[in-house]
Amino acid sequence: MKTPLRAAIRLSRTLLRLVLVVFVTECLTSLTNAEEKGKETARKVAAIDKTPSLLPTVPDGSIILRNVSGQEINAKLLSAYGDSIRLMRSEDGAEFVVEMSMFDDFTKERIQNWIKSDPTAVSYSVAISSEKVMTDSNTFLSQGRELETAKWTYRVTVTNLTRNPLADAEVEYRIVYDDEVEFSRTTAGPGKGNNQQEGQIVDLPEMSYNDQLQFTTLPVEVNSYQYESTRGERERARDTIKGIWVKVMRNGQLIGEYKSSPSTLASVGWDNEEETDIQVTNRFRDSFGTSAKE
Repeated sequence: MKTPLRAAIRLSRTLLRLVLVVFVTECLTSLTNAEEKGKETARKVAAIDKTPSLLPTVPDGSIILRNVSGQEINAKLLSAYGDSIRLMRSEDGAEFVVEMSMFDDFTKERIQNWIKSDPTAVSYSVAISSEKVMTDSNTFLSQGRELETAKWTYRVTVTNLTRNPLADAEVEYRIVYDDEVEFSRTTAGPGKGNNQQEGQIVDLPEMSYNDQLQFTTLPVEVNSYQYESTRGERERARDTIKGIWVKVMRNGQLIGEYKSSPSTLASVGWDNEEETDIQVTNRFRDSFGTSAKE
């Protein structure tokens, strides 16, 4: 009887150990799962708490900025230039220029989104220069009088001095000239008058920092005519190119401007929209009388 009893006791002890092992394992698994769920919940809460605080609160660039140490300030983004950001602290209106590297990744992403969405975010800087070039000329005689004609263009160079890429930009120019003489075959007559303008719009490809673009304007023809006035004095009437006026535009915003002769073009309006009505006396034009071409 002792042997079966002992065997039964051993079996009972073994079963008890198995039950305990299973119970402990299930408890540990439950605790682990609960811990993982808690961490996941905490991550979600942190993300929910983090995202709204860093999104721009108003379209004008107001935002909460967070640095790599987790410190936050309320600020307004003013402009971007390369890896630098100019901002105004909301607390006191103080302005600072800071490097993008000081912010955490999420803040950098918010700033980049602002730069892409706001056409005035980047403070663009462009250099513009020009060179006047004569492409053709001709001189001929008509009834003993000398008539000359020439064609002039400008070679315009645009350089992106911004440490950000320049995209979606265009160049618009106006060549300003006084049109005193027009030729009809071999006959000379008065031109259209002062401050005539010819221009064009040129789309710019995307330009990286220090990239240069050069283009040649359409030619402008100028004429000159030597003649005898009614007083018997030998005089000369000629067209005169005053200069070129160039604007670089991006999304309707002016980011660069150039005048080849600022003093000469100072009184000229773009497309003449700012000009006042000025009476000009021209002896060459007046010599044709009332039948002169206006």
